[in-house]
Amino acid sequence: MQRYHFPIFHNGQLQPDDTGEMFGSPDLARQYGARVARDIASDPEFDHSAHTVVLVLDSVGMEIARYRVVKEALG
Repeated sequence: MQRYHFPIFHNGQLQPDDTGEMFGSPDLARQYGARVARDIASDPEFDHSAHTVVLVLDSVGMEIARYRVVKEALG
């Protein structure tokens, strides 16, 4: 298991993730990061013009993925 962090850039400001989450592989961490971005996008109060990005960082701080928060088309 390795700790991954998921800081968020929102309107150019960093919202750090000091705690992180434990995952058994980078792929699981990437999936979690994508889910975080989808969850943010699904919030009805979220400002979709805010240019929000969820980063996925490994235990040494190396970026392994980034997910832009975008409004998904509904059904």
